[in-house]
Amino acid sequence: MGSRNFDLGTRDMKAAGRVALEEGMRSFSSIDTMADRWNLFVDYVREHHAIGRMEIITVDVVIAYGQSLSDRVDDGDLEPATAQNYVSAVNRVLEIARGDRHVSVSPTRDCGIPLRTGIAMDSQLVSTNEHFHWLSSVDKLTKILLRLQRAYGLRFEESAKFDARDADAYIAAQVLPVINGTKGGRRREIPICTSPQTQILRVAKAYQGSHHSLVPPDMTYAEFRRHCYRIATALAIRFHRERHTYAYLRYKREMGAECPVMAGIPHGDPHHEWLALQLQIHVSEAKERDQAVRAQIAQELGHNRVDVSNAYLG
Repeated sequence: MGSRNFDLGTRDMKAAGRVALEEGMRSFSSIDTMADRWNLFVDYVREHHAIGRMEIITVDVVIAYGQSLSDRVDDGDLEPATAQNYVSAVNRVLEIARGDRHVSVSPTRDCGIPLRTGIAMDSQLVSTNEHFHWLSSVDKLTKILLRLQRAYGLRFEESAKFDARDADAYIAAQVLPVINGTKGGRRREIPICTSPQTQILRVAKAYQGSHHSLVPPDMTYAEFRRHCYRIATALAIRFHRERHTYAYLRYKREMGAECPVMAGIPHGDPHHEWLALQLQIHVSEAKERDQAVRAQIAQELGHNRVDVSNAYLG
């Protein structure tokens, strides 16, 4: 058996990645840039998958990394082109190190990173059947997180750090405050208007007991996240798709018609014209209502900018 990291002369994955780039590329400026991007991937696999050597990086792990970047694009934290470049750097390092392209992935097709416009073209819907298949494949706590993410459009961290002890009060008020684990610490409120929303709050409360969150008392959040993402990667589960599904279902409920990615209609004027036909209203009214619903959904997802909804709804 060869030494660690494909005989690149170092046990450190970051250093090994740079050695590979120096062996396979000529431009020093490009090497520096690619090495920085590779280092971000190494940080990710260490934190989320506890991987410390190149040999055990699989295509599923690279896809999971790309999907995490796609999630950041959805949330407005990263430009699509930047996310695509990050994945391409990982592809290049592993191609040089391995001597093949067996773990190379497409940033857009495999990882779901939007095109450079930032407008989603393909649906990320988790169908009812797929959702129940996921639920049947995981432990009880992961099942609760998936249901919370779908019912309220929560990010993974928000669902894990959710405190369900006051669930009955939230149900009575018909509003769920999202406080813990939010981006930038920004509190938001989500309307409670469906039976799945009330059901999962009661389930979460019963499971949580007197603890302050759904993170197990004997684990740190980082340990729990690593545990959940290992399960998700092994089962091809992508938590963020439940958040997309919330946006799709919420749009249809409020608008009375499908969003662009669900309708298969291009963003902008074509979709407004289609909405006008579906709802029997003038195009100008369809556009106005579309913008209002998008603004509402963006707020419920934890964003101040309406255009972030493009990465979800199309």
